[in-house]
Amino acid sequence: MGEDKPRILVVGAGIGGLAAAAALGQAGIETIVFERLDGLIAVGGAFTIASNAMLALRELGLDSALAERGAVIKYFSHRTWRGKELARWPLVDFARDAGAPVVGIGRPEVQDVLLQAVDDSDVRFGWKCIGVVQDESGVTASFENGREERGTALVAADGEQSTVRRLVDETPLRYSGHTTWQGAVTFDEFAPATQTQSYGRGVLFGTRPIGGGKVYWYASRTAPPGTSVPADAKAELLELVRGWHDPIEQLVDATDVKAMLPHLDVYDLPRRDSWGKGRITLLGDAAHPMAPALGQGACQAIEDGVKLARQLARAHGDNIPARLRRYEAERIARTAPIVERARTQDRISHGDTTTERIARSLGLRLAPARAIAKRYKDLFTFEP
Repeated sequence: MGEDKPRILVVGAGIGGLAAAAALGQAGIETIVFERLDGLIAVGGAFTIASNAMLALRELGLDSALAERGAVIKYFSHRTWRGKELARWPLVDFARDAGAPVVGIGRPEVQDVLLQAVDDSDVRFGWKCIGVVQDESGVTASFENGREERGTALVAADGEQSTVRRLVDETPLRYSGHTTWQGAVTFDEFAPATQTQSYGRGVLFGTRPIGGGKVYWYASRTAPPGTSVPADAKAELLELVRGWHDPIEQLVDATDVKAMLPHLDVYDLPRRDSWGKGRITLLGDAAHPMAPALGQGACQAIEDGVKLARQLARAHGDNIPARLRRYEAERIARTAPIVERARTQDRISHGDTTTERIARSLGLRLAPARAIAKRYKDLFTFEP
């Protein structure tokens, strides 16, 4: 394997791994993606692909395809659990200033758009990475199926519970204090182009359109880590939101339990000086898992993929480790503050004391639109 022809191994075919593979492929770099599951996840999650990620996808020529599969979100309505609107943020204005829309879209649709940008032969399903060994000239990954693969470098994009990260970074995950439910359902009685988030005592419930007449919803509550999943998680959630404003109960009730993801504990990681060693680096949730409070988890993973490809496109000879460290330095400076902002916002959103709830409501009601736009401008921007 010659150094003049890099071969990059990507572990994980989630949003970040596929975005990296698409970007690396467009840069003319041979890339192989290994996914432990037998196929892509077909149910449950969805994302807000904010303007910054849409701008990154535009560099790959994929932004229009993604927008067509999802739903443009123009407003973000914050409400009490009884339905009183506390604030209505004009995301359409934020998007106009950034130069790209905000799109709600299901996980399967995002993965499909990205997978179409990657040669199918370069994505191998059912390959679970169980070990990585590197030397001065490359990296060898071993898999549960008994196979090995050799590459110039390895990118771990295998999620917050990353197998590879444990080999290069022993920093423990931080629990947020919250567990979540997620689901998607076809639902007609829903305000178009509007994301909502409603607040109760230690509980929140959010919704967003994701295209095709579907609505994605998410709920979370304060809970110890590892809370056991009851026999009927749907009934548990319905009881939790009993009496909340329409159409919250109706949405949960209409959701097939097979399309729900219950009790997903939320973790993040604090800032570290690097994400890898030698020819190994991390990407997406493997590098910087974060609370979903800012809607930037998938967005930052997409940014990671594009920025990684930029660095490796400039690589030559034996300088790949140096290029990986440059990628890490650039992305740590970008993502570490977002992780902390998301953690703070997550705590504010779940505050359940009287003082916390009053402060949250007043903050939402009284903040000028210009101040909100300024606060989020850096998030919605993608630096070329």
